[in-house]
Amino acid sequence: MKYLIKVSPEITIKSKAVRKQAIKLLSRNIRSHLKIFLGPDDFDVKAMWDKIEFTMNKEGADEKQIEDTLSKIPWIDSCLLVRGYKLPEWYKKEQDNSEIFKTIFEKTKEFYLDKIEWKTFVVRVKRSWEHNFTSIDLERYLWGGLLKFSENAKVKLKNPDLVVKVDVKDDTFYIVKNTIKWLWGYPIWFQDRVISLISGGFDSGVSTFSMMKRGCKVDFLFFNLWWKAHELWVKQISLFLWKNFSASYKNARFITVDFENVVAELMTKVNHKYRWILLKRYMLKISSMLEGYYAIIKWDSLWQVSSQTLKNMNVIDKASSNLVLRPLISYNKQEIVDISKQIWTYNFSANMPEYCWVISDKPSTWAKEEKILEQEELIDESILKEVFENRRVEKVRDMLVENLEEEIIEMTNFPEKNEIIIDIREEDISQIDPLEIQNVEILNIPFFEINNKFKDLDQSKTYLLYCEKGVLSKLHGLYLKEKWFTNVKMFRELKWSWPCSK
Repeated sequence: MKYLIKVSPEITIKSKAVRKQAIKLLSRNIRSHLKIFLGPDDFDVKAMWDKIEFTMNKEGADEKQIEDTLSKIPWIDSCLLVRGYKLPEWYKKEQDNSEIFKTIFEKTKEFYLDKIEWKTFVVRVKRSWEHNFTSIDLERYLWGGLLKFSENAKVKLKNPDLVVKVDVKDDTFYIVKNTIKWLWGYPIWFQDRVISLISGGFDSGVSTFSMMKRGCKVDFLFFNLWWKAHELWVKQISLFLWKNFSASYKNARFITVDFENVVAELMTKVNHKYRWILLKRYMLKISSMLEGYYAIIKWDSLWQVSSQTLKNMNVIDKASSNLVLRPLISYNKQEIVDISKQIWTYNFSANMPEYCWVISDKPSTWAKEEKILEQEELIDESILKEVFENRRVEKVRDMLVENLEEEIIEMTNFPEKNEIIIDIREEDISQIDPLEIQNVEILNIPFFEINNKFKDLDQSKTYLLYCEKGVLSKLHGLYLKEKWFTNVKMFRELKWSWPCSK
């Protein structure tokens, strides 16, 4: 079994030296990916001027696994699955080509005859080196033979249902069994190292993949705002992206920065309109502290949400000393989701809860730099140095990612005796729109304080966490369960069942 791997046409316009280097890198990447499940002697990879030949030396190899692996390696445009056959030794001396044509036809008929039934087809022959026949001569012979043995097939030169492909190279001919279109881009290591901010959502996964596809050595940077399970989920996505699209970059790193205390500072000291912008600025400041990276990758898409405006991005980027790239800047949400399906990260991201909306209520869309700097003065930025020094760094290939099943926290609509509701909404929201239920004790502890204050509560009681949409109550309930608190549930209000003033 042999694959003829066609490189992206984008590289064909490069200089001879660059092209040679790129082909060499791609060949090395192919070997690195295949060695995960094949032995080094099971296959050969041979670099050529405009393609790479991959030959299986081992019988019974899993074609589907091989094709699936090759399909995820950047800079492969397409791949031809071919079967090679030697021509008889006397073919060069023979003036009559009928026996040679017959030999090629028998193998072509063996594979294609059943496939052309009830279809239109055309035969395309590519030939190199010296032969006593032309490509057109062989095409006509194969057309005639297939039509003779087929009852319902027809030849159609333009836009046929099926193209029968045969390559003749010197003393060998190849029957092209399948052509598969794959990724474009540049080989991994063709560009330098970048650090990609990843949250587990659709956007960050696709933006990370976009830079892998363009030949960058991508490390992952995760800012954990809430809970351990979120970190595990993001690690799963990161490991998947690395293993499938960037495995040849063996030293890829996953860096975790715990940002819970930073969020608490923003929630208590900063005007709600500017929290989102300051949060993003602080992420860039931390990113810039990491050495050895030529760019920071963010997943913003212009105007996808109200705060992602050019003016806001301009103010945010001034916090970074590094180049900031946004691969998705011109994409809309549906385009991003569609790409996530193509690269198989959709199912990961679809189950990831949204959290950014809780950081900023009605964020500013036209923030002024001087106003942002005023708000930053309210925060003691020594906290950034602290979280940076406490960052955790792991090699992606060595990460042990737990199987993350759907975590469940009990929810109730009817508080029982000995159960207390904790309203975890921000103080100003709970004052304007208070939760009032007869004969039920209600505490007001904002979500950014609940994790630290919960241990000081009476642990003989059961506590029901409440927020308007249920996202924060689930996140913090799960967090508390991770800390071995078993007396915590979610509360969802049924407005028809309680005499409320809301």
